[in-house]
Amino acid sequence: MAVREKNPQGVVGRKLLSQPQWYVALSDLLSLAGDPGFPDALAATIRSLVQFDYTVTFAYNGPDVPICMHHTFQPKQYEIHVDEYRIGPYLLDPFYKAAATGTRSGLYRLAEVAPDQFYKSEYYRSYYVQTGPVDEIALFVPGNGDWTVVISLMRAPTQPAFSAHDLRTLRCIEPLLRGIAQMHWKADERLVGVEPTEDEKEVLRRTVQEALSTRGMPALTPRELEVVGSVLEGHSSESISNLLGISAGTVRIHRKNIYAKMRISSQRELFAIFMKSPVMSAKPQQS
Repeated sequence: MAVREKNPQGVVGRKLLSQPQWYVALSDLLSLAGDPGFPDALAATIRSLVQFDYTVTFAYNGPDVPICMHHTFQPKQYEIHVDEYRIGPYLLDPFYKAAATGTRSGLYRLAEVAPDQFYKSEYYRSYYVQTGPVDEIALFVPGNGDWTVVISLMRAPTQPAFSAHDLRTLRCIEPLLRGIAQMHWKADERLVGVEPTEDEKEVLRRTVQEALSTRGMPALTPRELEVVGSVLEGHSSESISNLLGISAGTVRIHRKNIYAKMRISSQRELFAIFMKSPVMSAKPQQS
């Protein structure tokens, strides 16, 4: 006998889609496109269908420091989720990586875009876990030019992860909400700027190289920098071999040589060096 999913809120959300008040809410949301109150109204509209604990919206333009467009954090949460994130950890965020490599629209669970060993990575253990969410879903919205707006919905550790019902509901309304959100953020004057001169891989490699230079460590070869960046993002040796077109054994040799050059023996030490890059100590300007 099949086990039915227990998710009363998700059932209520799907029933709401057939009710007149849902279309009234959409009409109200549409009328707010371009208005400062739109992000709060969008969050309330989504929450009427699927419960989440907090939300943050970042705008990404290639590897440039992201702009926080909206959030529902308390001050301490804001410090971790926004201030610290924008200093440099964003370079290892799977949602940032997806936006930087061309994902402009759609609804994605974190696990769907994360590398195969992301949940074992030091970024996840040392940084992401302290930000609090037990689960995260993001709605990608195209902005002006190369900008991509990413709306993250998060569940706190005290709550269950998003269910299959939740995902089906969100995917049902995603095209409609994306279209309305695109109307709003296309008019946002903050989302202007020239096309980035570096891609996300170059920025990550440069950040690692600067961290090594600051500590008086020898420079890594271009290939070693590619391997380091992939390790930091949460890729396994097998995944890196597929990305770089080399054997998994060669990747392991590279990792061994890298650790020897850097005089370290663990990914925790590698992540600590990355976090001490000059880029990380330079707080970005508030947008």
